[in-house]
Amino acid sequence: MADEFDIDFEEWIDEDECQEEEKKDVEEEKAKNQKQEVNFGYEQLGEAPEGSAKASELLTIEMDKVTAQAASTMADFTQGQRQIALRKCNWDISTLESDIKTAGGVEAFAKETGISSLTKASQNLRDSDSTTKCVDYIQISTSDYKANKKILKSSLYKIVSSRLARGESQASIIGFCRKKKYKAPDILKALQVAQSNTIGGFVVETSSKCDSRRGKTDARTGAPLHCGHWRCKEHWDLFLTSQVGEGVGSLQTRCNFLICHRAHVHTWKDGCFCGERVPKEIFERFVGANKVKMRFKEIVTKNFADYSKNSGVVLCPGSSCNRWWKRTHKAESDEICCPCGTDLCSKCGLSAHDPLPCANAMDFKARGQEDAQTRIWRELNTATCPNEKCGVVIERYITNEDHCLHMICSQCKYHWCWACRQRFKVGGGDANHTSYYKCTYLQSGSVGEEVKKREQILRESQMFKFYKARMDECEDDIKQLKLLKNQLINTLASSEEVHEYDFLFQAIDKLITATKRKRILNPVAFYSAHDSKKKLFEFQLKYMEEHYDKLFDALLAKAPHQPSPIPGTQGADPKAKNVAKKALLEKLAQLTKLKQTKLKQKIHVEPKPVMRSLEHYKKSRDDIKEATQSVTDFFGKLFKMVREGKLVTILESPDPNNKGWYCSKCQRNNEFGKSVCECAWTTVKP
Repeated sequence: MADEFDIDFEEWIDEDECQEEEKKDVEEEKAKNQKQEVNFGYEQLGEAPEGSAKASELLTIEMDKVTAQAASTMADFTQGQRQIALRKCNWDISTLESDIKTAGGVEAFAKETGISSLTKASQNLRDSDSTTKCVDYIQISTSDYKANKKILKSSLYKIVSSRLARGESQASIIGFCRKKKYKAPDILKALQVAQSNTIGGFVVETSSKCDSRRGKTDARTGAPLHCGHWRCKEHWDLFLTSQVGEGVGSLQTRCNFLICHRAHVHTWKDGCFCGERVPKEIFERFVGANKVKMRFKEIVTKNFADYSKNSGVVLCPGSSCNRWWKRTHKAESDEICCPCGTDLCSKCGLSAHDPLPCANAMDFKARGQEDAQTRIWRELNTATCPNEKCGVVIERYITNEDHCLHMICSQCKYHWCWACRQRFKVGGGDANHTSYYKCTYLQSGSVGEEVKKREQILRESQMFKFYKARMDECEDDIKQLKLLKNQLINTLASSEEVHEYDFLFQAIDKLITATKRKRILNPVAFYSAHDSKKKLFEFQLKYMEEHYDKLFDALLAKAPHQPSPIPGTQGADPKAKNVAKKALLEKLAQLTKLKQTKLKQKIHVEPKPVMRSLEHYKKSRDDIKEATQSVTDFFGKLFKMVREGKLVTILESPDPNNKGWYCSKCQRNNEFGKSVCECAWTTVKP
């Protein structure tokens, strides 16, 4: 019995040490599983791309896969014809199937799209060794042929052809020939002959064999469209090369064979031409120049890339990233974490914006585009003279130093108000304004639709600039935290105590995640409804800032911003204080405007974070861990309540009742044109 309980002490492992190792293994396994669960339901297309060429190849492969999925519903059509149908449906298979059902079948849908199955006659001719006639061959009468041949021998033709070869325009050539006393009909005829490739059977400047054979060509060298209209190899090359030169319009290339015999001006709208769509197989087969082929391939790939999100394929929006992601099956989350550090939405392809809907995120991005800003500037700084007999457009940029609303049209000398767009008269029995700087019509709301639209655009523009500035501040915080992380890595690179600072790296990662979420809350507030939840939402943002600033200040050696005492307020009377405050606020507005100008010029100096001492981090280990957990828990609960709609109601467009932002410190509503609340200055002790 004693032998059964003998213990080999050489193989003995301390129980506490064993438990620590098991705990460590469990944590590593858990971290491994979490790492594997990141991007669950998504896959990257190929390996990490080295450039745009690699990404183009991956997109082409994915485009062929999507095209192959459409074979089940469009079996009698070629791959190029299926791509034409998918482009009409923005590369969405489900939309394609629903459109086919709506049209009443594949054939009806194909007819609407401009594609058709290959006719038996064309198929038999393609498989045979016989000859056929090219539809691009133009046969003219014998008299016209002799007249054109006569023009070719004239001195006028030599002048016209030589100047065309030098790249001169038709107008300059006609003007030059008119000075030489040539008749206008002869000049136009010479231009027509010089710009023609063929004249009947006489070869002027062409390599097409069908022109020298009266339009006859070998059936094996050319190809018909599914409509049955045949072209030779050379004419296909000329036609398609000119179409690719039009850019995206080449995707809409159609057969231009004239099928109308009425005597009128033939147009595509009236259905005078065949209209059969040219598939990609014709482009790939007959376009001769490799440069043109590559250009057409780029056009097709770009079209797929623009609508690839409908097929579950999105591009990472990172500035230096070129990775494409695809949804493989149903995933619990719509967010993708790219190795470049960017989180993106799999539905719209923008940066991750949960809990903001995709439509709002795309609208918010569009408001920041240059075209939208130009349109807003035009609406705010231009106006049409309200005089019905004039209507001239007037431009005026109102600054803080210029608030006079009295306008005098330079064209008709009509006096009108910039604010309400009505006749302006101060003083007298027929006066309708009491001041040059305030409009009673605008304040009472008795203005026209044009003025109301302008006020709405102005309010939304100020709202957008306010929340966009806060988003930019979050971007700056993220850059500082990433710089701090790199600084810590470089400092601890040669240290053996690097594992003791794992809590610090975790805190930085958690704070970066919290900053990204904080950034998303700004467009959420932009589209929030002005209801009973609004004030509660603003209070929650106040508590969010407190948790966030506590951890941010614990990590970076950066003192919280405290406004300095206002010059001229110490020991002064209240009136002097108010004057000094207003002067300082105006100066702040000027500095903000200067900062925006520098940002437009891309002059931006990034403040480098100052790392605290390692001893400070060791002493503050518990405080940093507690603050990290507090930030994680608070942001998790806050976002959960926002998703459920308990804190805020997200509208499709900004609420017109949101006329200012709420300061949670002094409970004051400020206009969106003011980025700093006045309480930031009144709370400063002299």
